[in-house]
Amino acid sequence: MDKDTLKGLVILIGVALALAIFAVLGTEDGVQKLSCVGRAILHGVAITNIHGVCGL
Repeated sequence: MDKDTLKGLVILIGVALALAIFAVLGTEDGVQKLSCVGRAILHGVAITNIHGVCGL
């Protein structure tokens, strides 16, 4: 893998981590919502539908 690919992966991981932290800290029941998002992604729910499924 070249440098650009590694930089892209680091950026994606950083964005995902920032969103996860915001989900936990920015809501009252952040841990439950974060687990809902994780389950939705694992079960193939489209990213655009996660808001409706998990009530974000």
